[in-house]
Amino acid sequence: MNTKLDVIIIGAGFCGITVAASLKTFGIDNFVVIEKGDTVATIWKNAYERLVSQNPYFSLPFFEGKEKYSTFKTKDEMVQYLTEYAHHFQVNPHIRFAEEVQSVTKIYNQNQTDYNWQIQTSKDILQCKVLVICTGLTHEPIIPNFLGQEDFSGQILHSSAYKNGIPYQNQKVLVVGSGNSAAEIALDLYEHGAADVHILIRGKRWVFPLYPRLRSLQYWLWRSKSYLKRLFHQNTISTRIEAMERAINFSPEELQAEIKETDQFIQRFALDLSAYSIYPEDKGPMDVEVNQGRVAWVDRGTVNQIKKGNIQVISSSIQQLSKTSVTFANGVSQDYDAIILGTGFRPGINKILKQPELYLNVNDRLLPKTDGKCQSIVEPTLYFVGFEKIIGGSETYGYYGWCTGKRISFQLLERKLLSCQELNVSL
Repeated sequence: MNTKLDVIIIGAGFCGITVAASLKTFGIDNFVVIEKGDTVATIWKNAYERLVSQNPYFSLPFFEGKEKYSTFKTKDEMVQYLTEYAHHFQVNPHIRFAEEVQSVTKIYNQNQTDYNWQIQTSKDILQCKVLVICTGLTHEPIIPNFLGQEDFSGQILHSSAYKNGIPYQNQKVLVVGSGNSAAEIALDLYEHGAADVHILIRGKRWVFPLYPRLRSLQYWLWRSKSYLKRLFHQNTISTRIEAMERAINFSPEELQAEIKETDQFIQRFALDLSAYSIYPEDKGPMDVEVNQGRVAWVDRGTVNQIKKGNIQVISSSIQQLSKTSVTFANGVSQDYDAIILGTGFRPGINKILKQPELYLNVNDRLLPKTDGKCQSIVEPTLYFVGFEKIIGGSETYGYYGWCTGKRISFQLLERKLLSCQELNVSL
């Protein structure tokens, strides 16, 4: 097996597969995609059963899919669609499944045409000229440690390990978190017959309804005068690529202006849940999502059950756990059989990168230091796709992936031409 490669892509999710598809399209074939799971879109495959896409008619660049999918793709449909996408662009032979990256080390060379990166995996040691990290923002679960946690006799489970509410029938369950996963899991528990469902919401959170005719928050975003509207309204492949590249070339000032305009449009649709101790954020929903990483809650039925009293909101924090109960900061204690943690994720790139402080923003969620277009500002042969501060989530990241693949292809071709010129060799 070839261990000297032009490009190594870490992660076979939306970003990794679109980068790979773009490389194939622009003539780069000496690359691999390393995926620790046994399929593409592993995070979706392993997610809770009722998870669906927040984006209606979700698709990636230049392939809508041959199958008939739901308006909001289910988790199984998302895996099926990405599998179709990889097959369509002939990416499958390049994917190394069930192989986990353990470390990434920079190789310091005098000549930039040499191999720049060494990747230690669970099965091999590989080297490449260009490295693309596409492990995403939800790679590592955030699991808080509560005082007295070791004494609690019930189950404590992160949302990443939750499947459905069947095991919790007739149980009293506390869900911790205010994001979409926490809200949907609380609803799932209620619908599967949990005796009591409480959801702990400490901070502020934007909440939007799922509109009639399946209009989600992203649909309204798409209808607004944001750059996504300009991107998705292109009619041909060439103009769509140009629109993608214009969007990626937005300056930070232009991006913030787009965020402000989008927020002014969509804030009018937010739900007023102050009667249930759920308050909107101080800044707009897109501002909070892009700059702080907190995605608005798009309701799929949880709010109705909160209003009916079937799901109870707790607005205090956890002070301590005991054998069967949780004591909150307001002094109230409640007995629970299980606690589900919808406490989010972190990128976790620092676990594989040597000298992570060199490549990551220590003061900004350990996000990569990039030029705003996925390329590292520290090493020009290192790319991070799926971490940029953008509007539109995973679908937009797919377009970033495509443009990054094109950029890398031209970068490799340019170096090949320079190398041939130095050696006085014709291609």
